[in-house]
Amino acid sequence: MTLADQFYVATTGNDDHDGSKEKPFLTITKAQMTVRNCIQNGMNHDVIVFLCGGTYYVETTWQLDERDSGRNGYRVTYRNVPGEVVTIVGGKPITNWEPYSSDMWRAWWGTGRGFHTLYADGERITKARLPATGYFQAEGEPEAGYIEGIHYREGDIPIGSDLSQAQVFLWPGKGEWNWFSELRALNAHDVDARFVQFQHPSIWDIGVGSRYFIQGSLDFLQAPGQFHLDEKEGWLYYKPKKGIPLQQEVIVPTVTRLIELRSNNHDEPIQHLHLHGLQFSCTDFWSDYQMIQADEGLSNVERDEHREGMIYMQNAAHIEISHCQIVNSGSCGLFLDQQVRNIQINNNIIEHMGYMGICASGFSPLQGHFTSAAASYTNKDHTITNNVIRYGGELIGHGCGILLYQSGHNEITHNLISHMPRYGISLKGLRHKVMPSTIYDIPVTWENHWDFLHTRNNHIAYNDISHVMMDSQDGGLIESWGVGTQNVIHGNRLHHSGIHFSFGFGIYLDDASDYFTVTQNVLTHLYSTGEGKLWMLIFSKGIGNLIQGNLLVSNPDAIAAIGTQEMAGEDNKDVRVKGNLIYNSGYLYYFVNWREDKFAEADGNLYWQDQAKGICQIAGKLPLPASGADILNRHVYDWLSWRSLLGGKFDANTVIADPRFIQSTDGMLRLQPDSPAYALGWIDIDVARIGPQ
Repeated sequence: MTLADQFYVATTGNDDHDGSKEKPFLTITKAQMTVRNCIQNGMNHDVIVFLCGGTYYVETTWQLDERDSGRNGYRVTYRNVPGEVVTIVGGKPITNWEPYSSDMWRAWWGTGRGFHTLYADGERITKARLPATGYFQAEGEPEAGYIEGIHYREGDIPIGSDLSQAQVFLWPGKGEWNWFSELRALNAHDVDARFVQFQHPSIWDIGVGSRYFIQGSLDFLQAPGQFHLDEKEGWLYYKPKKGIPLQQEVIVPTVTRLIELRSNNHDEPIQHLHLHGLQFSCTDFWSDYQMIQADEGLSNVERDEHREGMIYMQNAAHIEISHCQIVNSGSCGLFLDQQVRNIQINNNIIEHMGYMGICASGFSPLQGHFTSAAASYTNKDHTITNNVIRYGGELIGHGCGILLYQSGHNEITHNLISHMPRYGISLKGLRHKVMPSTIYDIPVTWENHWDFLHTRNNHIAYNDISHVMMDSQDGGLIESWGVGTQNVIHGNRLHHSGIHFSFGFGIYLDDASDYFTVTQNVLTHLYSTGEGKLWMLIFSKGIGNLIQGNLLVSNPDAIAAIGTQEMAGEDNKDVRVKGNLIYNSGYLYYFVNWREDKFAEADGNLYWQDQAKGICQIAGKLPLPASGADILNRHVYDWLSWRSLLGGKFDANTVIADPRFIQSTDGMLRLQPDSPAYALGWIDIDVARIGPQ
């Protein structure tokens, strides 16, 4: 390599230049091809491509592969010139606006080039929809379920509406379980029956009360901040919230994937590449979205056509994304797909995502052609730290901050996550009871089933999570389902987040979540709102989970602080609950069902309720005489009755007393020196370590 190991790109450059600071290239692609030549000639320096300040409009995906990898211990970096703002936009500005009505504009876009979201001055513009906000509820016969379409109430869809390009956004699940949302394009409309039929059926039954809205018709364009593209006629219609589009930058996204880092050979990954200090924005969505697959074993596997992100990686390793802004995505911010390892994502702002902030998704145990469980463990060893991840799920209702599916040995630390319709952080895999009898021709047994579950040994620590679970249900701020063992949830602050619909939890160890360590987390100011109900702050299904040293304070809407449940045939036993401080946060424990080995240990906790001084109650179903009924139509048991269970096995050293908090003006939770918590061995939680550092 020559001494020219730095290249420059500028919006005023020319691709016939030499790429020097004085004579920069015009396009990133030209710089990339030049760097490839350097790599082929043998690297003996790091190579840096500096992008000068300005906006770079990219109408096709920027693709990098193994030919773009650093070599010989050196790496390739694409970054901003220090101090200059570089924005890479996955779309095209629209400037040819003309008035259409008193408050609506239109621009000629042309036919055959559909798109499904729009951006104006850095904000998402939604498709024209009814209702303009919130949801309609489906009609239908009670207890009936159907998957072909939606029965709507009289007046919800005006007679004569053009539905030729319309879609329905819905939460299937008979109006009860709102786990995943779908977007279904329409095929037919029966006005007399008030029924719209989908082009493809929903995966689950829709029933009376299912929430939905309908979008994609000029007849629906009634509220400011919405648009409609007439794909047949080629006109784009837009109703601004304020001002006129001639004075805005309106971007039509032309890609669903802005950057692709993918090797053509999984044995030779793209690697040793660094993206730093760049802003990436504006990618597209789809006309039809369905997450889960019909096979129950693939129920958390994203469909191939929807495995997408603004930055997408596959067959990649040792990639760093730092100090970037990743904003206004149609799908995920970053998607780490299947065979990806050692990715560092740090100090980024990731916001206004159509779906998730970051998704690391390995192979399902039902996918791939492997000869062993170890060989199928291909998504791992990532570091995701000091990021701000907020405003996700703007187009998909089950969006979350970070999702790990079949991905393990990851460090997820010091992130700030907020404003998500479902989870803050979610860990997914496959329950033992729905595993096939053999995987990769290996018989599956109870003893070896965890070998196939790769969402394991994750360290989820010091994250600040708030304002999530805003539109879904049966979830939590941190949640897991069917994962591997030895995951740690430590030192996180979960706060100021409400359950807006149905029910939900704080930390939710759902079905088959085994051998978790849940320690020194702060759960405070969680609440119920609207139709929602905050159930248990820490809900432990699974086996062998340790819940120790957590601070659960000022959550008066919670039914209980700590709960358990056995269901779906998956064991729930050997839970240890030690040294937690619980203040104004519901019953101490809630047992949806009981078995004598449910708790392996429960002791050394400190509990207090201001409104019921000196009274501690347990609820659910226990083999004890009840003292009353709880709000979930089970039972309440007094403290002495609970202490008598199994010969006084539990809570011999638990104390019911005021923890004696210091009233602080900075909102931090501190205990007075004479707090009874210290006599129980309480260790103060260093809240200064929580969140981006």
